[in-house]
Amino acid sequence: MKQNKNTSSNNSPRKASMQTYHFLRSLTHINLTRPSSPLHRRSRAIRRAAYVSMARAASPRRMWTRAILGRLQLLRRARLLRRRRNYKKKTTISTPHDKLRRLVPGGEEMDFCRLLEETADYAEFLSKQVRIMRSVVDFMEAECRKKEEKV
Repeated sequence: MKQNKNTSSNNSPRKASMQTYHFLRSLTHINLTRPSSPLHRRSRAIRRAAYVSMARAASPRRMWTRAILGRLQLLRRARLLRRRRNYKKKTTISTPHDKLRRLVPGGEEMDFCRLLEETADYAEFLSKQVRIMRSVVDFMEAECRKKEEKV
């Protein structure tokens, strides 16, 4: 009997380590390229880095990963073209299903069963992202304490 190679228990540590790797690499890049940029730009760049690292670590078959990476490509193209696009506001939300569709990236195009699967996967990666960010903050706080003790 063959075991499924894509079980979450087997790939979970690898996915978390890849997510951490991509996130820390992006943070390093932000610190090198934008050392003195305004706080709101740095926070947007950090948030974007967190989402991209989460999407890169996840399965490319997931709709939410493609939606996040697709948005990033649109942002890059818009920056290159230096055009502003006016987006029409969407109609008001009428059902709980529609609310969930707006929360999950790429959820507008999915049927409800697929939406629930994608939501569970997205929530799992969001919780990993929070754990990664907490560990980065804890590490940085410990480093600051060490520096203060030396002085």
